[in-house]
Amino acid sequence: MEFYYHNPTELTFGEGTFGRVGELTAPLGCRAMLVTGRSAMEKAGYLQRAKDLLEGAGVAVTVFNEIPPNPTLDAVLEGAELARAERCEVMVGLGGGSAMDAAKAIAVAASHECDMREFLLPDENGQKRLPSEATLPIVAVTSTAGTSSELTPFAVINVPDTHAKPAMAGPNIFPRIAIEDPELTYTMPAQVTAATGVDVLCHAAEGYISTVATPLTDHTALKAMELVAEHLPKAVADGENISARRGMMLANTFAGYTLAQAGGNVMHALEHPMGGHYPDIAHGAGLAAVLVAWAEQMWDRAPQRFATVARIFGIQDANDNSAAAKLSGVLKEFLGTVGMDVALADLGIAEDMLGTLADDALRYMIGGVRKTPGETTRADLMGLLQASYRG
Repeated sequence: MEFYYHNPTELTFGEGTFGRVGELTAPLGCRAMLVTGRSAMEKAGYLQRAKDLLEGAGVAVTVFNEIPPNPTLDAVLEGAELARAERCEVMVGLGGGSAMDAAKAIAVAASHECDMREFLLPDENGQKRLPSEATLPIVAVTSTAGTSSELTPFAVINVPDTHAKPAMAGPNIFPRIAIEDPELTYTMPAQVTAATGVDVLCHAAEGYISTVATPLTDHTALKAMELVAEHLPKAVADGENISARRGMMLANTFAGYTLAQAGGNVMHALEHPMGGHYPDIAHGAGLAAVLVAWAEQMWDRAPQRFATVARIFGIQDANDNSAAAKLSGVLKEFLGTVGMDVALADLGIAEDMLGTLADDALRYMIGGVRKTPGETTRADLMGLLQASYRG
């Protein structure tokens, strides 16, 4: 047996840890850019509090709160220009995955002179440029129990003129510091709680049922799924359930360690093109739309592993094949419980776009496709999309 593991991010977890953002950032630089979305963190009071905590620790702050729900290359370049003008030395991403991914990408764009597309889109040899050690240090403060961007070496960025939603990747965009404070999730609406929770589930499920799974990722993936099964319905039903909020943040942590090592596979490979063509679609909703068909059509590629997931969600069947075959039904029921039993048509995706989504998955998300057990062809992708279209 041989495998590789690398995660250099220093994690601070627990209620109240947001209050340490200033002291944890200060050793990394005296001039910070605080990157966040356009309204949520400001309305919740977290933007001002972060600014106060940073300045209280002696860190000058430049706020860049222009990040859309699916961060675009234009927003990244705008942020990088401001960061250079203000001589920022450290990036602080505050919010959900969009804010943290944007902070990572800005940390690269502000410190590299090349075309940012080289980091995002593969060249004729299928290779992307890797961010160098010149990348500015990153502090990531998550406000959702969902994307795990605070623990991963990925930054997903929309390139609107190509309708692509690729990721830059590399060890130099691991955040130096990650803060996971469940208190920041208390104000999340039920719909956001559910969508980000499905993202956690898919990170874990894809990492567990993957050609690059390892004993370490198996452990973290299984724990993440157990926590999602127990806590997501409770967090959606009652946002003030502190135990459920903590449980989901912990699920996000375990799934993050899985994602950082194994990456996503076929579900993420299909969802990224959805977001590229339909940037208003929530990432978790796109994943939810293909989750049931994924289980239904692929369980026989790894029946023992699909059966293990099925048992986490309550299937009591000692036979691996029959347990695995039941996973799609129990997942559909689970999604219904949290209000995420949606189809691609519900998300506004045109049926004649399904072929384009499959082609895009093979064009720039081929790495994820190849991590799916068994040979996955365009016909397989089309089968998943067609089965997911009406639900």
